[in-house]
Amino acid sequence: MRMVRLPPPGTLCRNHAVIEIVSALGASTFCEIGLGDGEVASELCGRGMTGTGIEFSPAAAAIARSVLKSEIEASRFHLMEDDFMAMADPPTGFDLALSLMVMEHVEDDAGFLARMAKVVKPGGTVIVCVPGRMDRWGIEDETAGHFRRYERGGLETLFKDGGLDSVEVRSVSVPLANLTFHASNFLIRRAGEERKLETSQHGRTTMSGIRDIPFKTQFPSAFKLVLNPVAMYPWFLLQRAFYRTNLGLTLLATGRRPDRPA
Repeated sequence: MRMVRLPPPGTLCRNHAVIEIVSALGASTFCEIGLGDGEVASELCGRGMTGTGIEFSPAAAAIARSVLKSEIEASRFHLMEDDFMAMADPPTGFDLALSLMVMEHVEDDAGFLARMAKVVKPGGTVIVCVPGRMDRWGIEDETAGHFRRYERGGLETLFKDGGLDSVEVRSVSVPLANLTFHASNFLIRRAGEERKLETSQHGRTTMSGIRDIPFKTQFPSAFKLVLNPVAMYPWFLLQRAFYRTNLGLTLLATGRRPDRPA
């Protein structure tokens, strides 16, 4: 059976929620910290935006470079292979900075968010997605190299303490990710991911966005018929009913850099 890499259902829901927010902003430039497979950056470039991506994992950067090949060649996208937290002079002046499922890997999350706020120009927007609900801490967090999961209220406070205003935190991928949570953990164990616990936290983080797990990140090619934005659209609509709840296994936070210092 031929297996292909496809975004899992929860990721499709999350990405749709992100794109929905970005579309309403009217932003023309963006910087993504932690590109993963590069699919979100590709979607934003396809909507007429120009962007820069910062990715510290060589393996993830190679995948993103392949996915974004045409955008890079057309100068619509610039890929920087670097560690965002260690950069002496991160790029600045963007309308939007986003980071999807990265901040949970960073020990100093407040420092990470403060750096993200400096990436955007005054009035710009910061978008962060992180795992939600500490009561769902488990094997995926450990094998992926997470430091924490987040609660909705705590994430909102982190954004506000970081000097961002117009803060909003949504629970996304509900109820689909909730329904598949236990099956996801089973698939992780069956794929032998627990052997990664013998490696460093940094090593687990480096490979977290490009794991090959059958029926979680890889699927039979026929699954393209259901794992696509058209087939998934009813779930995209349904998740909106849960945005204001505390049920999200993924939290999507947005904040705005003030036009003037407080």
